[in-house]
Amino acid sequence: MKVIRVPESLDEILSYLDGDSLDEKLVQLVASDLTRRLQVCSDRIVAFEAKYGMEFADFARAWEVGEIPSPSSHQSEADYMEWESLVDEAALLRTQLRKVGQASATPRS
Repeated sequence: MKVIRVPESLDEILSYLDGDSLDEKLVQLVASDLTRRLQVCSDRIVAFEAKYGMEFADFARAWEVGEIPSPSSHQSEADYMEWESLVDEAALLRTQLRKVGQASATPRS
């Protein structure tokens, strides 16, 4: 078990968070942050899907076969890299959220 020092200045703030123990409050905070980050990521992915009218996997296939107009333009390349990164980040965040869910379901001894 790791020991976490919590600044006294946070004691009152922590009392307002959901959870009966500090462990439960920490899990809630981590889950909340991961969820917020996933929402930001998902919103950006949706913007790319609207811009190109397809999901990233379809965009990547179209890119490979030359169906994307001006694939070597700075904007297209930048969009490809950012969109791919967002898809990877969203997958990582979902995995982390599952781990947080498992951690909260596992009793501590």
